[in-house]
Amino acid sequence: MNREILDRYGRSIRVLRITVTHTCNYKCFFCHMEGEDPGNRSELSAEEIRVVAKAFRRIGVSEFKITGGEPLLRRDLIDIVRKLKSLGAEDISMTTNGSLLYEKVDDLRAAGLDRINISLHSLRRDVYAKITGVDALDKVLKGVERAKRLDFRRIKINVVILRGLNDDEISDFIEFIRGDDRLILQLIELHPVGRGGEVFNRYFMSLEEIEKRIIEVSDKLSIRRELHNRPLYHLRDGGYIEIVKPVSNPIFCAGCNRLRLTSDGFLRPCLMRPDVGIDVKPILRREDLGEDEKISEIIRAILRIIEIREPSAMWRIDPGLDYLVHRYSFMDSLRGRIRINIPKRYIVS
Repeated sequence: MNREILDRYGRSIRVLRITVTHTCNYKCFFCHMEGEDPGNRSELSAEEIRVVAKAFRRIGVSEFKITGGEPLLRRDLIDIVRKLKSLGAEDISMTTNGSLLYEKVDDLRAAGLDRINISLHSLRRDVYAKITGVDALDKVLKGVERAKRLDFRRIKINVVILRGLNDDEISDFIEFIRGDDRLILQLIELHPVGRGGEVFNRYFMSLEEIEKRIIEVSDKLSIRRELHNRPLYHLRDGGYIEIVKPVSNPIFCAGCNRLRLTSDGFLRPCLMRPDVGIDVKPILRREDLGEDEKISEIIRAILRIIEIREPSAMWRIDPGLDYLVHRYSFMDSLRGRIRINIPKRYIVS
């Protein structure tokens, strides 16, 4: 099956996000826990993950994102990456807190990991410890430097912006990635999911003013239609800044192209819908089925999840949006604004 799979809202499915564990060595007070039950310690085996991924490959999905918990705590993580790569995956990425990265990053790259996202919510030791509950900033920075020496396609630095804690570090973060086009600083709004819902009113802040400052030091803007319609700015001296606004961006959901596999074997359509899912463990653990038969059953489950998939905000995006931004946008750096002058022939009433 090579044709593109679309949901009812015209959104393609290109990425499978795989939670490999709920175990974590951090205690971030805003963690959304991937919308899953953190008390559930059940985990699929590396081989079971491979079979589910193979089913997704059969329907044309070639990108896989590994997440947790903290993925580096799984002893068979290298084997998981290797198995995904053996399926012909075009892109394998992973999100990590980075505390164990220095010791494992070489093996991960050798196994086939293409990109890496490193959560780094402060560059100040005391603030970092307050946010994460762990005094490990030096270890994470050491891991980042080691990763930069390897040939990853991209290295993202993830920062959840928290009012009154790290919102005054934007300039420091920009300097941290400036000059290297392989680096992306990803500034993320606090999401009211999991523990984030408990502290949302206290720590949430709009990224609007921060984005104005970013415009002042950028020379190019693109809209990532394939990934939540995120704005991506290129710094004049090199490096990128991506703005992730799951709360404030009304077309965020319209650009979602992923499904989720939980650590305990459920297919889910959305971070915001933990109540919707299909358990594929019974399929994986049926001894009377061969691998191809299991894959066929899992594909049926995937198609059922896609049928009920829906965005939180009902927006449909014109495929020409990215072209219009490139062709008709003007970055007014002095005023910290973007002007888009679109000819009338492109405006649809």
